[in-house]
Amino acid sequence: MALGLGIDAGGTATRWRLVESAGRCVAQGSVEPLTGHLFSAAAEERAKRIVAEMAQAVTQTGAPASIVAGITGLTRDTPAEATMRNIFSEAFKLPGAKIFVAEDMWIAYLSYFALGEGILVYSGTGSIGYYLSQTKEVIRVGGRGNLIDDGGSGFWIAREALKAVLRKEEESPGEGWTSPLGASLAKALGGTEWDIVRTFVYGGDRGRIGQLARAVGEAAQQGDEISLSILRNAGQELSRLANSLIKRVGSRPVALVGGGSRLHPIIAEAFRHELPTSVEVISNDVDAAMTAARLAATVD
Repeated sequence: MALGLGIDAGGTATRWRLVESAGRCVAQGSVEPLTGHLFSAAAEERAKRIVAEMAQAVTQTGAPASIVAGITGLTRDTPAEATMRNIFSEAFKLPGAKIFVAEDMWIAYLSYFALGEGILVYSGTGSIGYYLSQTKEVIRVGGRGNLIDDGGSGFWIAREALKAVLRKEEESPGEGWTSPLGASLAKALGGTEWDIVRTFVYGGDRGRIGQLARAVGEAAQQGDEISLSILRNAGQELSRLANSLIKRVGSRPVALVGGGSRLHPIIAEAFRHELPTSVEVISNDVDAAMTAARLAATVD
């Protein structure tokens, strides 16, 4: 029976699912984060290594006949798309015609909506608003990376939290790290000394920093006002993405998805509050890797 491999590559992990043509998942797993930012030889070599590791794990169950991959940071019809397709082709010994690669939001959108049906707002390590028209035209808002924006994302939440704690510590030494937010961050960081914080932040990648957002969610669950304020602001930042797309494509159902939006209910509450009352908000999570795998399994 032909197998389809679906891949959902985000900022914190690359998840894969291997599915039979009937739609049953026969194997699944995850590897390191894979990005479409192939701007250097080193980045290409890293991508080759990660895909090779994935191929080794996948083929223990069976060789896929086709692959559909959604990869963060990848833009269609660019040299990076062709390079990534070649990397998969070599690792899985498949012709390029059997491999479809696109940005991760392409697959995520189809997990929730038919073409042109709704608006997707995603908060993971990064954030983006996304619309895929009936003619497959993509309209993106946000999604410009943490150096420019990514408002409401896990990275953004973590950065705002670190900034708040460190500024409080500068104003009143000892009060920043002893707050619920500070204590939660310190546990995740492994300490409070500046060298520890600096090494964690500047010695890792954006996905690792984004994971600190969980500590903000934990502090918010304890009623920490600073954490609640940051998460409320995150919801408002995400609503801006939705409202920008509503203004451009008209009123549509909006799906608020991604781990960053699930840190605390106040995010979704603030998001909903800023949208027109007539707009339906969808907040259930869907397995994008499974969507990709089922699409792959239907490829002739």
